[in-house]
Amino acid sequence: MENAMLGSKTLGRVVFFSLGYLAGTRAGRERYAQIEAGAKAVIEKLRARYAENATSTSSSLIATDGYSDIRLGD
Repeated sequence: MENAMLGSKTLGRVVFFSLGYLAGTRAGRERYAQIEAGAKAVIEKLRARYAENATSTSSSLIATDGYSDIRLGD
């Protein structure tokens, strides 16, 4: 009788643990997907900002570098 009780408790614990594990891994995957999507969005914004600044900075440096009006050998 004691072995039957021990077996049913163990089986109940295994089922409870496995259901908790499945629910936790699903929630973990969903959260990981949210974090990954957020990180990708931030990276895309940074890339767009960098590209925008790179084009505007290079053209503004040429005009305002302070040395563009100096000519040698005239």
